[in-house]
Amino acid sequence: MKGEWCYFKSYFPADYCQHIIDTALRREPTEAKIGTKDGIQKDESFRRSNIRFVNRGDAELDYLFDEMWKLAIRANQDWFDLHISKLDYYQIAEYDSANLGEYKTHHDIFYMNGDPYYHRKLSCVIQLSDPATYEGGDLVFEHVEHQPNHEDMRQQGTAIFFPSFIRHAALPVTAGKRYSIASWFDGPKWR
Repeated sequence: MKGEWCYFKSYFPADYCQHIIDTALRREPTEAKIGTKDGIQKDESFRRSNIRFVNRGDAELDYLFDEMWKLAIRANQDWFDLHISKLDYYQIAEYDSANLGEYKTHHDIFYMNGDPYYHRKLSCVIQLSDPATYEGGDLVFEHVEHQPNHEDMRQQGTAIFFPSFIRHAALPVTAGKRYSIASWFDGPKWR
């Protein structure tokens, strides 16, 4: 690995990001949950957001899979050199200041996932919202040598990649709403 994260500032155009938000908002949200040793559970003290899953083959948002895959290959070749082989779904999250939407520090790997073949290897967060429409909500990393540039990370369309074992958080949104995409590129199980 050459680094703990990399990002592509404003990679996706603003109108592209807004189209994704508009499409997602036509779908019924579900309350976000977390994976624990006891299974998948709701825990508002740890995660407060609404989410919408998008599976491969989705009639309206399938086009984004190819874009994310191409960008992940580029990030992975340049920075991480992880064995990734698939992207099955992504998640559009809505963090609302009405309930101080956040996701406390966590990593994205479910080591005891029951899948005999795959683990999450590479995570990606895409900033969909215009930074002028919300306050707070920053993506931050724990135990990394350097944090990414705060202002770059808030730019609409920025995509940040990091190994799924890196601990990170979405800080509370204190005004407005923040929309983002989270995706996970799987590969052979860690060992």
